[in-house]
Amino acid sequence: MPVMVPSDAASSPTTFIDVLFGWAVSFITMLSHLLNGYLTAFFVFTGIILNLLSVSIFLRKERAGTPAIQYYLVTLTLWQTALLANAFLLYSFPNLWWGHLVSQGTYVYLYPYVYTFANTTHTGSVWIVLTLTIDRYLALCQPLKHRAIGKKRRVRRLMVAVSIMAIVFSIPRFFEVHVVLLCERSEHNCVAAIDRTELFDNRLYWTIYHVILAMVFVTLLPCLILFALTLRISIALRSAIAKRKSLCAPNSDIDTRCKSMKSSRYNSSRKDHKSNIMLVLVIAKFLVSDILPTVIDVLEHLVGQSAFMRSPLASLFVDISNFLIVLNCSSNFWVFFVWGKRFRRSCRKCIKSTHIGACIYDMAQWNTDSEVSLCAPSSFTTVNVTKAYGSTERSFRYKRNMELIVSRTDDTSSTTNPSRT
Repeated sequence: MPVMVPSDAASSPTTFIDVLFGWAVSFITMLSHLLNGYLTAFFVFTGIILNLLSVSIFLRKERAGTPAIQYYLVTLTLWQTALLANAFLLYSFPNLWWGHLVSQGTYVYLYPYVYTFANTTHTGSVWIVLTLTIDRYLALCQPLKHRAIGKKRRVRRLMVAVSIMAIVFSIPRFFEVHVVLLCERSEHNCVAAIDRTELFDNRLYWTIYHVILAMVFVTLLPCLILFALTLRISIALRSAIAKRKSLCAPNSDIDTRCKSMKSSRYNSSRKDHKSNIMLVLVIAKFLVSDILPTVIDVLEHLVGQSAFMRSPLASLFVDISNFLIVLNCSSNFWVFFVWGKRFRRSCRKCIKSTHIGACIYDMAQWNTDSEVSLCAPSSFTTVNVTKAYGSTERSFRYKRNMELIVSRTDDTSSTTNPSRT
């Protein structure tokens, strides 16, 4: 005899699980929209402005004769700026305009190009950071080899070659997706949609290109090399700091040895040390932001692409990894600004070279010097600016002596020639 189960008792566990699952899915959707939409847009626009400012400063320093390391930084900044622009077109703009990623409509005609160039910029950024890390490793651990290969002309050629290879390596991405027309009843009522091509579903192509080549050249192996070389560079910098401190021990002849340490050679080595720390921070920041995409890529190959794409949690991890890449590409300016004294000086000159920047800078200095006018020049502002940017007490003393000499000459001439009065 069948037993009738009450409907509330039978449906309550399923209802609670459905509600909990629906709440989790809605929370993940809201968080993904926040990451892909507003936060990505904010960091994209601020990052592009700051990256272009950084490139302008590096190019100005290039005319003054700076080290070859600037070619790495300029190339990396340009690749990362292009990556930010593609991230905005691929993720941020659809979320801000339609509220979600779109797969149909006129906008999808951009997807094959944006998808290809987004992978190109990421590959180029990885390879530029990898070459920069190898350069710093040779400079700190094998200086003789670095002196032979670290010349400006060779570095320029290397940057061009790496950029071309990144473009060539990413060309197959363009043939993985295409735009198709979905027609309901007649050919006049068709909608453009993005779809995968047969090349993407080819098992041999997927195994060779996405699994083997991508892990060897883009994700897993470069990440491991970056980690190992960064660790080796950090150890070399730590030993250099200990050696520098031992040269000026507290129990030694401080007056004689420390005075010799303040020579120009010591100051230049100290600047090189700070620049190396700045570059290591750039490399470490890139490594941290690239670890999660590498882990996600490995998990996608292990569990399968179809099962991975159906998981809402996996989609959230993909959005977080994309946001970390955007955050990394938009924050190099602050590393340069905090650790680069010459970069700060050039940045200040670049800002003050424009009228708006000069007004903003004078407004920032207005609280400390209340008599300084905001934008109009005056004698007090001229003296104050000269005093703030390197004029010594000797120059003012010389100016005062010249004024005394002129006044004495006038007194002498007035006494010898009474008719002048």
